This record gives sequence, C-alpha cells and structure tokens, in this order.
Amino acid sequence: MCYSFNNKKVSLKEVAEELDAENYESDYVQHDKVYAFDRPAMPIVLEHNGRKITHGTWGLYSEIPKDKPTKGLNLQSENSHTFYKRFEHNRCVVPISSFYDSMHLQNPGKKKPITVKHEVFWKNTDHLYLAGFFDVWENKEIGVGIVTTAANELMSVVHNSKMRMPICLDAKMADRFLKDEPIEEFIYPAYDPDLVAVNLEPHKLPPPTLF
Repeated sequence: MCYSFNNKKVSLKEVAEELDAENYESDYVQHDKVYAFDRPAMPIVLEHNGRKITHGTWGLYSEIPKDKPTKGLNLQSENSHTFYKRFEHNRCVVPISSFYDSMHLQNPGKKKPITVKHEVFWKNTDHLYLAGFFDVWENKEIGVGIVTTAANELMSVVHNSKMRMPICLDAKMADRFLKDEPIEEFIYPAYDPDLVAVNLEPHKLPPPTLF
C-alpha cells in the first residue's frame, strides 16, 4: 500500500452498527486522500476498555526517525510474534472506502520506472477495514500501524514492485480480528479478500503489442 487511502464517505454510524462499537468522539480526518506522512487523526475501531471508535494517528510510534520516515506505518504480519510481539494483541481496524497503490512498469532507456496509480476497493460494497496494531503513547494518544501480508493474485499485478498488500477485511472478519484470533487466520493465502482495482492513469500503460 502506498501510504494513502480514501475514507471520505465512510459512515461511522454504519461502522458502529456493524462492529457493535461505541462512537463517542468527533472531528476525525475523513478525506478522499489520507496520507500516512501527514500523521492524520483517522477514525479507528479498537478493543481497549470496550469496543469503540476513536482517533488513531497513523504510525505505531510516537517518534519516527527522520532517516526512517516509514518506520511503524506498515507492519509485516510475518513479524507479529517477534518484532511486533509487544503489540500483536493490541488489535484495531481502520474503516476505509478504498486504498491506493502503484504498478511499476519498465521505462525504456531510463532507470526510474513508470508508476501507474490504482485505487483498490472491496467488490460490491462501499467500505472495508484494514487490520492494525496500536499502542497507547504517554500522552494518551493512540498510534496505529497497518498490518500487511503477501499480495494475492490481484495485488501481485497492482503492487508488482513489492508484492505486498494490507490485510483487508469485511465486517465479519474485522470482528474476528478485533477478538484477537490468531493473525495467521487473516494473512494470504489463508484469507483472500474480494478486491477489485481501478486504473487511475490508463494513459500511462503502453499500447498492446500486435503479433
């Protein structure tokens, strides 16, 4: 995932009903392009003294080194029992409409590849949930890292540079994730989300070769 998603039209009332969560705050960041590096106060659902919708800052750690700007933004699920052992039972989900990722194509004669931006949705529904681990900082704010897994067939094409994707969940699986079921139940290929992708930059794709 290219550190951005769309949550502008997510209905938090619907999310609260789906996941049986209390929505007791307001003024969440909800935009068509939410960027991780802005460290937004995005709406999340978590299990912490009850299930609730609250603010979460994108980034697991309160301080991110300038020389490692992506540290704690995306967390590899394979490291759940080791590097992220402290957080693996601090479960949350992030309701979104879609997320953005880029396909990389060879650029003849140049080192820098062509990037083709895509928007990824859950098929036939208006929202989905991203799996996350959270930490409560000393100032009582909550930091969130998005948990990733190996790419499925679709995302292997869309995110062909790193072959990764966020753990994407429907409401049923989001509920199970919040109940702290084993992380292995949610990673690909054990679980394969029903995703579709839209090419936002079709003009960048080369024309088909005729034989």
